[in-house]
Amino acid sequence: MLAIRKSTLSQNIENLLKVDGDFTILPVEGVNSIYFQNSSVFMDLIKISFVFSKRIFFEDLSNIEANDIFADYVIVDRNLSKWFRNLIKKNLNLGNFGSSKIIEVDNAFDLFLECLKQIKLERRDFGGENRFIDKSCIIHDNVHIGSNVYIGSGTVIYPNVVIYDNVYIGSNVVIHSNSVIGADGFGYTDNIQKIPQEGGVVIRDNVEIGACSCIDRATIGYTYIGQNTKIDNLVQIGHNVKIGKNCRIAGKSGVAGSARIYDNSIIAAMAGVRDGIKVGPNSILAGASMATKSIPPNQIYAGNPARPFNQYFKELSKSSKLQLNSLEGVE
Repeated sequence: MLAIRKSTLSQNIENLLKVDGDFTILPVEGVNSIYFQNSSVFMDLIKISFVFSKRIFFEDLSNIEANDIFADYVIVDRNLSKWFRNLIKKNLNLGNFGSSKIIEVDNAFDLFLECLKQIKLERRDFGGENRFIDKSCIIHDNVHIGSNVYIGSGTVIYPNVVIYDNVYIGSNVVIHSNSVIGADGFGYTDNIQKIPQEGGVVIRDNVEIGACSCIDRATIGYTYIGQNTKIDNLVQIGHNVKIGKNCRIAGKSGVAGSARIYDNSIIAAMAGVRDGIKVGPNSILAGASMATKSIPPNQIYAGNPARPFNQYFKELSKSSKLQLNSLEGVE
C-alpha cells in the first residue's frame, strides 16, 4: 500500500496556519484512503493543498471517489485571476472538495516547495519494505519492485519491468517488458532546480500497459490510471495525470503532467496532450495531433493545434486545393 509522506511544519507555515504539528500535502482533489497503508494516520495529520496555477486545480467532480480525504487548508496564490480564485472559493464552500479553509498568499509556489523539502526522503532504494504481492500474480525474471507496493490478484508483470516505491497495482493488470512505473515526475523550477516528487502511482483493475511505457509518480498524491484502460507501447504518462475508465492510449503518444483524460476516450498514435489539458469523456484525439486546449465531451479533434475534426478536414482540403492550383501549368 502507498505510504503517507509526512513531516513537521516549518516555522513559516506554522505562523501562516496558526497551528503546529505533523503535516502532509494533498492535491486539491484529495486522495483516496483505500490506497494507503494506514489511512487512520490521515486523521492525525494537518493536511495542506496548494493552488498556484490554474492547471493544478480540479474543477469538477468526475473522478472523485468514495473514501476521498481532502485538505484542511488550501493555500491559494492571490496573483491568480480574481474569477479563478472565486471559482476555487465557490467549489470549496459548496463542500465539493471537503470543507477546507482557504488562505491567500503572495508566494504559494515558494511555500509549496518549502513543504515538499520538509517531507523529502533523502534516499530511495528497492528494499521491498511494506510490499504485498498476491500469490496468484505472475512475476517474470528481472523485475524490480520497490517499497510500499501493492499488487493485486491475477496481475502479470513481464521481464525487466521496474516498479518504484509507492505504487498501487490492482487485479488482473498486465505490464509488459521494460516498462517503468513510478519514476520521478518531470518537475523543475524556472532556474532548473528539481522539484521533489513525493507522490505515487495508482493503477486500477484490468489495465494493460505496453512494452517500454513510462508512468511517472505524482509530485504529491498519485498519478491515476482508471479501470480497464489500455496503454500501448512507448507511451509517456506524466506526473499527476488522471486517466479514467475504458480509455485507450496508442503507441508513441504522450500525456503531460496534471492532464485529465476522462472515461472512454482515445488518444491515437503519436498524439500529445499538453499539461493541465482535459480530454472530455467519449472523445478522440486523432493520430499525430497535439491538444493545446481542452477537448469537450463526445468530440473528435485533429491537427496541431488540435481542433474539431470537421474544421480540420475543411482546412486540409482547402490547403490541398491551393497546392494543386499552384502546380497547374508546371511541367
